[in-house]
Amino acid sequence: MTRHLRFTLYVLSFLLSSCTPPTPVPLSTESSLYVFRFTPPALLEYDSNFDIAREIPLNLPCPLTSAHAAPRGRSIALELACTNGPLVQIVGVDSGEIQTPFADVDSHFLAWDFETNLYLRVDALGNTRLERVTFDGESDQFDLPAQTYGLDFSPDARTLAYSFTRGLGLGSELWAATATGSRTWQLHADSESIITFARWSPDAKSVAFIKMPDSAVPFPLGELWIMDADGGGARPLAPADAGHGYAAAWSPDSTRLAFVGRDNPDDTRADESAGALISNIYLVEVASGKITRLTHFEGKIVESPAWSADGHFLAFTVVTLNDTIKVWLADLASGAVTLLESRDPACCPGWMWK
Repeated sequence: MTRHLRFTLYVLSFLLSSCTPPTPVPLSTESSLYVFRFTPPALLEYDSNFDIAREIPLNLPCPLTSAHAAPRGRSIALELACTNGPLVQIVGVDSGEIQTPFADVDSHFLAWDFETNLYLRVDALGNTRLERVTFDGESDQFDLPAQTYGLDFSPDARTLAYSFTRGLGLGSELWAATATGSRTWQLHADSESIITFARWSPDAKSVAFIKMPDSAVPFPLGELWIMDADGGGARPLAPADAGHGYAAAWSPDSTRLAFVGRDNPDDTRADESAGALISNIYLVEVASGKITRLTHFEGKIVESPAWSADGHFLAFTVVTLNDTIKVWLADLASGAVTLLESRDPACCPGWMWK
């Protein structure tokens, strides 16, 4: 991840006066859960009783590092760690077909929009650019800074929030842009921190993000922040793990955020080694700031919270210190936490709206 220059805050009132604010788009309250199984590689689709309804076998060229489901679409982006560099492939969950938008260059997942266009950061021999890949596999360059490392679309897909930096020790900025990238305006800046994992609330009124120290420490402790959609009212909500790459997840009703909290904040080994993290999933109420611990695992890495569309369940991944990885499910009404896939290592839960 790069870092960047200090910028003077622009006057937002002028920039935003001609912008139509994002509006929430109704989503179905029904969703299907998908999980990646490592051996043999497959996507598992679960029914409403959380039994396996279907397996989608995958023939992958390299090990998987993460998976990202398109909430309104029927595709999942897979990030792979290949010998020649990172690679993104797209799996159609209905057909099982796999597309590789950029086979010969490094590619990194950034975001899905709600029209199931995929946004990637592509690096070819040091020439970094952002690309938009459409449903039919066509791609075109997207006009945002090459230093962009985080991207998220508003619920109506008309506005996006993106983070970028220019160098280590130079801070970072969070900007908004029209969906075409033709107009941009600044939302937040911090000369001493890295701002990342911006996420729009489903009601389009707020943006949550993670803020961590801008330093050479690879896995620092940070904070979960929230601000109004126009950039005003920015405030910290909770301490959160920052450097390991876990975004906070909004509840469908926009009242709560699920996030990864570090349970060993004073252990400096967790700042330097990804495997030294000990964590659990926490919930914070946006209005009151009340924090509740959802999971109670000991000595494990609990990560990647994902809400069901009706807000009743939260899926997440648990990694033990011997690298065994499983997917679990929390029933938010009863508080029960159960193992979803017990037979084989699995990760990366994601929900698709029906």
